Amino acid sequence: MIKKSVVFICGVFCLTLAQSGVSHARTKSKAASSAAAVQDTVPRSEYEKLKQEVEALKATVQSLIENETWARQSLGQPEARPVQQQAQKVAADTPEPNDETATAQAETAAPPPSRVSPEMGLEEGDRQKEAEEAKRELDQFLRSQKVLFKKGDLQVEFSATYAQDTVEIAPYKYKARAAGAGVLFRYGLIDDLELDISVPFTFQELELDTRNQLIVNRDGFARRDSSGLGDVSGSLRWGALHEDGLIPETTLSLNVKSDTGREGRGLATLLRPSVGSNLLIVDPSLGTGFWNIGGSVSLVKTIDPVVLFGSLGYNAVLERGRYDPGDQIPYSLGMGFSLNDRVSFSTSLNGAAVRRYKIDGREIPGSGGDIHSLNLAVTVQVAKGLFVEPFVNFGLSEEATDFFAGVNVPYRFDERYPLPFFR
Repeated sequence: MIKKSVVFICGVFCLTLAQSGVSHARTKSKAASSAAAVQDTVPRSEYEKLKQEVEALKATVQSLIENETWARQSLGQPEARPVQQQAQKVAADTPEPNDETATAQAETAAPPPSRVSPEMGLEEGDRQKEAEEAKRELDQFLRSQKVLFKKGDLQVEFSATYAQDTVEIAPYKYKARAAGAGVLFRYGLIDDLELDISVPFTFQELELDTRNQLIVNRDGFARRDSSGLGDVSGSLRWGALHEDGLIPETTLSLNVKSDTGREGRGLATLLRPSVGSNLLIVDPSLGTGFWNIGGSVSLVKTIDPVVLFGSLGYNAVLERGRYDPGDQIPYSLGMGFSLNDRVSFSTSLNGAAVRRYKIDGREIPGSGGDIHSLNLAVTVQVAKGLFVEPFVNFGLSEEATDFFAGVNVPYRFDERYPLPFFR
C-alpha cells in the first residue's frame, strides 16, 4: 500500500512539473514575440523627432528656392524652374506638421533670411575690384610706363642713388661722383589721367687728375663739390587705350623739366686753367641749365607670364642766349615678369639720341652722341601699398654714366584725395 502511494505521488509530481515547463515555454515564446514586435515598431518620440527634421529640411529647401529666385532676378538670369518644381513636389508629398511639430521646428531650425544680403549682390563686383587692385600691385614696376592710379589716388616715392663716371680728356682724367635723394609724387587727377612731380636733391663731387701734365702742383688733383636742389620736373600722363586682345596699353605723356638746379661749367671749365696755377678749376653742376619740354608714347603688352613695354619720345631743349644744347630723342625697350605675388623682376634698355650742340646757330662738329644704358630692377612688396625697388644701371656707350645704382621706395596711400574741381 505504501509502495503504491509513493508511486502515485511521484506521478502527480512529474505531471505537475511537465505542465509547468510547457507553461514556461509558452510564456517565453510570447515574450520573444512581443520583443520582436517592439523592435519592429519605431517609438513615438523617435517618430516625432524624424518628422521635425523633415519639416525643417523642407523649410530650408523652400527658403533656398526663394533666395535663388530673388538673386537670379537681381542679376537678370532665368530661374531654375525644374529644380523649384521638383522641390515643391517633394514638399507636397511630406505631411503637414501639427502645432507641436511646428513649435519644435521653430526652435530647432534657424530661420533663413527673407532676402539675399547686399554683400551677395556685390560679390561679383568686389571680386573684380580685388582683382584690379592685385594687378595694380603687381604692375608697380610699370609705373613709369602706364597709368596705375584712379581718381584721388596718391603715391609718394622716395629714392636714394649713387653714380660714378670717368672721362678722359688728354692729358687729364676727369672723375665724377654723385649721391642723390629725391621724392616723386604721383597723383590720379581723374581715371586714366595722372600727374607726376619729381623733386631731386644732389651732392656732386668732381675730381680732376693732372698727374700726366709736365708740371704738377702738389698732389696733382683738383677737387670741387657742390650740393643742393636739382632740376624739378613734372609730367602729365593719359591712358589713351587699355590693353584688349592684340591692342597694347597705350599711354601718352607730356613732360616738362625746369632749370632749377644750379648750373656749373662742367667740362667747359676744365679747359681753362686758373691764373697762377697749373691746376684746373672744377665747377660741379647740379642741373642742365636749360628747360626741356617733350612728349612720349608708351606701349605695354602682356604675353603671360611676361610683360613687354617700350616708349619713344622727343624732348625739345630750349636754347638760352647763344647756346642751344641740342634736342633729344629718348627711347626704352624692356620686359618684366612676376616671380610670385610679391616680387617682380624687370630689365630695360634705355637710350637717347642727342643732336649736335649749337653756338650762335652754328653746329659744333662731334658734339652729338648716343646714350645707351642697361637697367636691372627687382620690385618687392613688403606691405600693403609699400614697395622696395633696388636697381642698377650700366652705361653701354661713352656718353652714358658708367655706373648708376640706387633704391626706390614707393608708398601708395589707402585713402583717396580727389580734387573738388575735377569731375
